[in-house]
Amino acid sequence: MSDYEFGICPFDKNHRIMLFRMPKHIVKCEKNYTGPPLKICKYNATHRVLDMERHLEECSYYRRYVDNEAVQMALITRIAPTQDDGFDVSTTL
Repeated sequence: MSDYEFGICPFDKNHRIMLFRMPKHIVKCEKNYTGPPLKICKYNATHRVLDMERHLEECSYYRRYVDNEAVQMALITRIAPTQDDGFDVSTTL
């Protein structure tokens, strides 16, 4: 058996792909996909899902991001950028 980890293609559940090949496979397989549009997880682009909220509850990449103390500290201490005229710039987190 192979030492590589395998994942299931989000577009065809019958496709079992080595994880290091998943990004290339997704690009090819997405062209033939005719089902409902899938959303891309912003924490791992190879995750394609229908329900993002449910996915984030179990996404290990999201957990790593949320649990990262450095990220939390940056969000807490974030200072909004200002324009030359002194007004705050409207930015999202």
